[in-house]
Amino acid sequence: MRRFIFIFLVLLSSLLTGCSSTEDYHFDDKDIKISLINQLINDQYRTYSFEVENTGKLEIKYLNFYLYYPVIVGNGGFTGNPFKIEGKADISKPINIRTKEKITYTILAQIKGVFGNSKSLDFNHPQVELNGLVEQGKEDIPFEMSGGYLKMK
Repeated sequence: MRRFIFIFLVLLSSLLTGCSSTEDYHFDDKDIKISLINQLINDQYRTYSFEVENTGKLEIKYLNFYLYYPVIVGNGGFTGNPFKIEGKADISKPINIRTKEKITYTILAQIKGVFGNSKSLDFNHPQVELNGLVEQGKEDIPFEMSGGYLKMK
């Protein structure tokens, strides 16, 4: 009888420890895929359409998407730009993305009207910033990712 109870407890404990939940899963920015799906470039403005996909196991809440053009500094280097253009989604705020869901953002950048003939910005290599909250267990954890996360065509 003791042997039976011992085997039962071993099987039960292995079954319980083998099951995972999203509380054990931690957010990784690699779980967010950003893709440029369309762009239009002319002398006056540039338009971009981006797709943001949540490939992770955690829900992302209050998602905000921005695009900015890096500032060219001496010796061919670049730095971030505090002036960003907010992306508009096809749904109203707050934007929440569950696992395996996608959202499309559109950005209209008025190049001539806003920036003029600026030689201090790198218009050929726009950068993105994404921020929001990740629901991890019973807590909402803030996150931010910015820079060259997107692959331009």
